[in-house]
Amino acid sequence: MMKRTAMVLGLLLVFSGLLNAQYVIKSTSELEALKKLPLEKIYLHSNTDLLFPGEYLYYSTYCMNAATNKLSSISRMAYVELIGEDLQTVFRQKVRLVGGRGQGDFFMPTSVASGNYKLVGYTQWMKNAPLTQLFQTDIVIINPYRNEQERIISNDEAPKNTTNTTKKVLREDKSILLMPDRSTYGKREKVSLLAKNFKGPLGYGDYSLSVRRKETLNTKGALRAQEFGEIYLQVDKTLSRTVNDSIFLPEQRGELFFGTVLDNNNQPVVDETIVLSIPGQDFQLKSAITDTDGNFYTYVNKPYNATQLLAQTLNKDSGQHRIFMKRRSSVVYDDLKFGNFYINQNDKKTILERSVHNQIENAYYSVKPDSILSINKKDPYDGGVPEVILLDEFTRFPTLRETLIELVPNVWVKKLDEGSYTFWVREDLESYENDFVSDPPLVLVDGVFVPDHKSLLEFNARVIEKISILRDPLVLGSKKYLGMVVINTFEGDYLERIPPSNMAKYELNLPVADKNYFNQSYKEEMQETIKRIPDFRHQLFWEPNFSIGEGTKETTFEFYTSDVSGEYDIFLEGFTRYGKPISVKGSFTVD
Repeated sequence: MMKRTAMVLGLLLVFSGLLNAQYVIKSTSELEALKKLPLEKIYLHSNTDLLFPGEYLYYSTYCMNAATNKLSSISRMAYVELIGEDLQTVFRQKVRLVGGRGQGDFFMPTSVASGNYKLVGYTQWMKNAPLTQLFQTDIVIINPYRNEQERIISNDEAPKNTTNTTKKVLREDKSILLMPDRSTYGKREKVSLLAKNFKGPLGYGDYSLSVRRKETLNTKGALRAQEFGEIYLQVDKTLSRTVNDSIFLPEQRGELFFGTVLDNNNQPVVDETIVLSIPGQDFQLKSAITDTDGNFYTYVNKPYNATQLLAQTLNKDSGQHRIFMKRRSSVVYDDLKFGNFYINQNDKKTILERSVHNQIENAYYSVKPDSILSINKKDPYDGGVPEVILLDEFTRFPTLRETLIELVPNVWVKKLDEGSYTFWVREDLESYENDFVSDPPLVLVDGVFVPDHKSLLEFNARVIEKISILRDPLVLGSKKYLGMVVINTFEGDYLERIPPSNMAKYELNLPVADKNYFNQSYKEEMQETIKRIPDFRHQLFWEPNFSIGEGTKETTFEFYTSDVSGEYDIFLEGFTRYGKPISVKGSFTVD
């Protein structure tokens, strides 16, 4: 099946028309190829369905092939949103998917009003299906710090139950068992939890685990994987479109960016090469060619931590062309159905206690931080080894032109017949006895593509930290370059130093960062430093991504209880490699 999917993806890439976010299917052959690419569905395992300000919503993302129920290899990005009853978006996050798996979290601020909300998850490819294809689950927010409580307080004179829905009891799955070493613990005691696979290969799969104090307010509970399997069993498996219909393209090669190029008469510019760059030390360069409607698209498949993407024409003489970056259309949520959660006077003590616990926990957050996993730095030179010139090691010259002449080997400036200037780089394997004949290099400053080399000749060299030279042939778009000259300023502020130019600037929303979530420890050697710090954690443990496979029949998790007594629920959710949803529940008590 994976080989067949790969073949379909290959066919999609050769379609010259696939250059818009919403592409119009032009032929029967295109339609047949698209229908061979399965649609997707998403499950979000969340740590709770009830949030107070100062708490985190954690979620683990499972992107599934809707036809096979196995993890999908199609989309590289997922999108998670929290929607209010007024259909306003509380947050929208991008989640990187690796083999169908991702993770994220959201800290609930005091600015969000009490009410019933929906947690929604989807990929761009899923937007070609009805709203019911998108993952949906109820989330309740109780914000005691605001006056607006009408959405969760019943108008009935008689006290109303906290919810008018009933919790579904799932049939216990015995593929994997959760076995804590004890059933009862004291405060700040170590818990050793064993997740054991009793089904061999039938239990191999991808899972997530949450340990949290049992909810005392009567919500439905977070959607379980087995429930998801039943509810989303009959979703669309393939694209239900015909010729001349529009579709959203799958983000199979990374995050999709797209736009349009028009001339002075607002007519589309055809066959124009567009260079898209993400500036910074770990810069990225991509190229795209406009289609018959002036549209272009490209995928960014490497992680990035910059907040801006730039689009420019490859040809420095295309100054009259205007570039417009486009944003994806939002999902229409008019048909969302929200839950009916209410509170009454009986819940006052519970709400007050939990709010106090959250305030104390947040006051000590600095000693209980999560750690963001660093992005593996991606090589902007794609394996090439540049020569690096640190200018502080030499006598400084006023301009970049003089600096290149006096300090930088294998790079020089050449005046062309029409009067313009270009940089030139001596090829690494070039014979020094022959006259140099080749293409000019790519030139970037702070990761910004500079097509007009002449504009840099008088650039203030005193603000330049280093110059890196790559002396290998490169191809960008349809054009060949002999090497690359990368200039880095001390402040990385080249964009602020140059006048507005013919480039489109697109503000990037960073994908949510992967984290190692804080796991409190009370080992003996640490007691003196932490014993006076209060511990009112309700969430004792969260592991968003672990696998059970050959050689790992059992997995042990260790964590410590807090100062909050009561019953704690253990939820393991996930899917086997055969696509079977697994939901396992355990519990223990803290005295």
